[in-house]
Amino acid sequence: MTVVPDQALVVDDHVKEQRRRPRILITNDDGIESPGIHALARRLTHFDIVVVAPREDMSGTGTALGRFDPEAGVEMRKHELDAVDQAYSVDGPPGLAVLASALGAFGRKPDMVVSGINAGLNTGHSVIHSGTVGAALTARSLGMCGLAVSLDHSDPWQWEAAAQVSESAVRWLAEHGAGAVLNVNVPGKPLSEIGGATWAELDEFGHIRLVTANVPGEILEFDVRSSTTGVDPRSDTALCREGFVTCTLLESIEPAPTPEHPATDIWAPDRARE
Repeated sequence: MTVVPDQALVVDDHVKEQRRRPRILITNDDGIESPGIHALARRLTHFDIVVVAPREDMSGTGTALGRFDPEAGVEMRKHELDAVDQAYSVDGPPGLAVLASALGAFGRKPDMVVSGINAGLNTGHSVIHSGTVGAALTARSLGMCGLAVSLDHSDPWQWEAAAQVSESAVRWLAEHGAGAVLNVNVPGKPLSEIGGATWAELDEFGHIRLVTANVPGEILEFDVRSSTTGVDPRSDTALCREGFVTCTLLESIEPAPTPEHPATDIWAPDRARE
């Protein structure tokens, strides 16, 4: 006897399976044409993904949303990107892409934001300036977990190695990282030459690459680091340069403990009349 499944049950099972899979927003600050975001999207196509990235390089924008007219809106364009059904560019930084996605612009709100793969390290306390890390921090402020992935320079670039590390990090976050922000830096080496993964402290300043090209024909290029970058052997910069994938959990903006001094020491109405 042949049993024909009820079509409604088949559809219902498909919907349940879709809901079980994490909904992932992929973004970056290098722009929609970056090879890093293409490598990442190819690796994560078995998840429920949407790609929304700046239409051009937005390095160094941190958590910025950019300037936009609420009435005129923001320019958006659909893209053909590997095997991804939903891929768009927006005229703004990655923080704006995260905000729009969280508000339902591209369907169901993502469970996770994966930002990268950035061309160059994002280590140390300087990550506050990184649009790659900024997207992940913005995710947390909107109730999602975030992953930022950056790859050290090499010739040739090791995009596929970084994409494989990214996939593993996504699975870890999905299982253990509710509400977390994880910053991952990958050595510019083939997988066979990477020494493993390690938790790492933030470097004192670290390393961040900023590129701005606002004037046609003129480029301001900054490869920013301090004289102490990588000196601390426990830092993310030093450990990544030694060949380890570095993993650092980050906190978004949170209030510090309330000091013992009363707030009236800062301002009080009677002092305003003095």
